[in-house]
Amino acid sequence: MAISKEQWDKVESELAGTFGSALFKLGDHEVSIQRVRKSESTTVLAVYIDGYIKGEWFTKQETQPSCLELVWRKRSLSIYKPAEIKKIIKTFGKREAKKCFPKLYEKKEFFDCHFTTAKSLVRQFKRIKGIELMLIGGVPYESMEA
Repeated sequence: MAISKEQWDKVESELAGTFGSALFKLGDHEVSIQRVRKSESTTVLAVYIDGYIKGEWFTKQETQPSCLELVWRKRSLSIYKPAEIKKIIKTFGKREAKKCFPKLYEKKEFFDCHFTTAKSLVRQFKRIKGIELMLIGGVPYESMEA
């Protein structure tokens, strides 16, 4: 069953709160979201697949669940920082820098299990086909409508 706009609004407002949580079902996997502390003063929304965030999922693609790329946030990071690029170009010159450092302007892409805002998480989850809402804040979403 498709999730309505009102339900997405409820999910977003719940996750924006201090102790926000939600549970979704995607195929054979349960995807749970909880607000957790990243540092002393920062909280983020962590996306758990079947109750886990495993370290090997970050490095070994063959161990990743099938839904990981749909529910985790895609990020990119430059291989060289802008200050390093400037220094290399100043030292070698533009042409020689490209010869010596062929990956000078490339970026590395990876998936992150943390979302910084509820709005960005909901925006990504809305595009997932076949996702079902199970719980909002520990309460089955059907009972919230009554």
